[in-house]
Amino acid sequence: LADPEIEGSLAQQGYSTKEINDAYAANYQSNVFAGRPVGASLEGYIYPETHQTTASSSLQSVLQLSFDEFYFQIQKRGIEAKLQQQGLSLRDGIILASIVQKEVSNVEDQKQVAQVFTKRLKEGIVLGSDVTFMYIAEKEGREPSVNDDSLYNTRKHGGLPPGPISNFNMSALEAVANPAPGDFLYFVAGDDGTTHFGRTEAEHNDNVAKYCTVLCQ
Repeated sequence: LADPEIEGSLAQQGYSTKEINDAYAANYQSNVFAGRPVGASLEGYIYPETHQTTASSSLQSVLQLSFDEFYFQIQKRGIEAKLQQQGLSLRDGIILASIVQKEVSNVEDQKQVAQVFTKRLKEGIVLGSDVTFMYIAEKEGREPSVNDDSLYNTRKHGGLPPGPISNFNMSALEAVANPAPGDFLYFVAGDDGTTHFGRTEAEHNDNVAKYCTVLCQ
């Protein structure tokens, strides 16, 4: 967000590195942060919406507006109660939505992927999501590895990672709160961009062999 070369970054919108760093280190008050550890990153909490501000608006005020709007949308859609029905806290839902968003962007696929992940959580099966260990590797400046010992490696460690791995569209959080029906335990993104779901490891391996000859290398 502090890189002026990145399209849509805060730096590209005119904020200085100091303004960005100060805003990210500031304390914010919002119910959206329920369950968020003190000092944790704001990753996953910045609501992707257009906000009306003035040229003199500080970045902190813009971020506070984003958090307020995010929680307003959560309340409006009854998301917290729906997450509770899935056995998830708001913090859990935000973390899982960030993973769903990184895995798939298609709204219908997000709902089915959320079904896979919530079923795995309930059955005590590791999420097995590659995007989580890829996130921490990029953040810490090293090559991603399935053998990474980080708690963000959901191939090795059960449950959710320590925090969100991206900001996300509301559709991803709604997918976690309202997963599609089904009993799938696996999915793979095919070379053609289609997501293929399987109930057993054998089905999943067959889908990989048929549809993911390039991306899965």
